[in-house]
Amino acid sequence: MLTDQQIDDALRAVARKKVPFEGRWTRAPYPERSHDGRTFAVLADDPEIESLVVDRATSEVLVLDSSLALVNRSLSQFAASAAAYAAAHKRAKSIDEDDDKALEANGEQALRSIRDIDADAVADENQFWAVATEELGYGM
Repeated sequence: MLTDQQIDDALRAVARKKVPFEGRWTRAPYPERSHDGRTFAVLADDPEIESLVVDRATSEVLVLDSSLALVNRSLSQFAASAAAYAAAHKRAKSIDEDDDKALEANGEQALRSIRDIDADAVADENQFWAVATEELGYGM
């Protein structure tokens, strides 16, 4: 079972404002939510829409709304994916907004980096990191 301290330790290096999730980030003690018999610590919450949560038993990071969608297979992979995304976001700031090819290449590089960290996190084009890196490639 993940403790609040273990969650804090894993998220220490995460630039939370750079994670492409709308909502308010929480701090320990983490609020909890239950869904289908699983207990989650809420990492970030967008009230009435969705929450970014970590399963205390498995360490999976998911988006919880009326259902569950995988973000990363573990909290450590989430932290590494967030770092890869933040690096790509920083690179994007130095790319001319009219340079579509360079922006797209940056998004594709971010996608490859996250795939190297956790292939399950980007197995489907509609998953959290796949959508985020695609939008990054559009200059968003």
